[in-house]
Amino acid sequence: MLALVLLFAGSLGLMFMFSAGQMSATKQRVVNAADAAAYSAAVWRARTMNYHAYSNRAIIAQEVAIAQAVTLTSWIKYFETFIENVTTIVEIVFPVLAPIIETIQEVLGWIRELTDWTATLEIWLRGAETVGYKNLLAESQQLMYLAGSSWGVSAIANQVARANDSAFFGHALTDGSAYAQLTRRYESDDDRRRLQGLVIDSLDPFVTDRRADLPLPLPSSCLGSSWQQWVQWIRKRGGTAMPNLERWEAADTLSMHDWHRRGGRCREHETVPIGWGAAEASLQNTGEIESNPGDVEENESALEEAEEDIISIGGYSGISRVRELNYESLDNPRFPTSRIAVIVHAPGAAARTGRTVGVGTGRLQLNEDLHNRYISALAVADVYFRRPSDAPARTEYASLYSPYWQARLREPTDAERMEAESHVDH
Repeated sequence: MLALVLLFAGSLGLMFMFSAGQMSATKQRVVNAADAAAYSAAVWRARTMNYHAYSNRAIIAQEVAIAQAVTLTSWIKYFETFIENVTTIVEIVFPVLAPIIETIQEVLGWIRELTDWTATLEIWLRGAETVGYKNLLAESQQLMYLAGSSWGVSAIANQVARANDSAFFGHALTDGSAYAQLTRRYESDDDRRRLQGLVIDSLDPFVTDRRADLPLPLPSSCLGSSWQQWVQWIRKRGGTAMPNLERWEAADTLSMHDWHRRGGRCREHETVPIGWGAAEASLQNTGEIESNPGDVEENESALEEAEEDIISIGGYSGISRVRELNYESLDNPRFPTSRIAVIVHAPGAAARTGRTVGVGTGRLQLNEDLHNRYISALAVADVYFRRPSDAPARTEYASLYSPYWQARLREPTDAERMEAESHVDH
């Protein structure tokens, strides 16, 4: 009888140990699945943030390419008029060289026509109002923003949970409006001017300023106190500018300058315009150079000639409306984070305990005390901004222009634990 009692007690203890071990192993699997789901959801959100950064950089690159196309159009036109004017002089002074110059002039005409056509196509492809590449990138940011929302990361979390076990399911907890307040789309003109400033800073020196000066071995009409007033000058003026958010313009001029005495002083003035060219790109072209890129107004006569024959390119829709961090609403504008809390559930049957495998019946059955018949685990990860470890050592604050957003697991807060408990209770 004693042996039977001991055998019964031992069997019962063995069944209890088996069930407890199965519950512990299943709980660990659920915890691991929750960690993987939370981290994967954070990685996905970090990738959406990095997509914003890459697309913002790409949009800036498109703007720079448009500026270069406008610059090239103006420069080729300027060079063509310069050769035309030089041809006139050569035909008088060196008539033997006239055929060569005329051939060069004809070739430049072909090049200008090809440049005008390619620049028009390029600006339309890059900057058209609806189908331009940079505007398509800006619209794709809206889709990626939605993909990084609670709905999007919940889908990722559930997919990862089910990849661990087809019986598992998971979802991200709501974060109120934290993610919605993390970024915003540029809408106002003041917002767009920030992007405009970045575009201007990204232009190469030839695009922004094409000024040059060359003294001529010709005496000036006014001998002043400075040696610069003793000779005449060739002044090259030109540049590319963005006078407003909706327009690119470029102008190139070349003129001869002399000095004349006025009011008791030697003053410089333009005497002979030699070369000119201008181009503009916007939805509503004006036919004028609205700003003063590269001080082209110093060659006033040449600028007037350039405006009379300005090359107008339509289709440019202006500075795009991109997404950027919503600095005004961030607790830490320099290094913000975005937290994602994920809860993973497993049905009680996922634990292969004695009860689920049918060992023990009636009074011998061991019932596990499962809350709501589920095994649940909470995990939290956040998205943060940090330069790569192999990058040059310097401090860089968070933005949506550098793709340095990363993910890491974090300890849940008391508020997140309470939120998870409310989901388990229901």
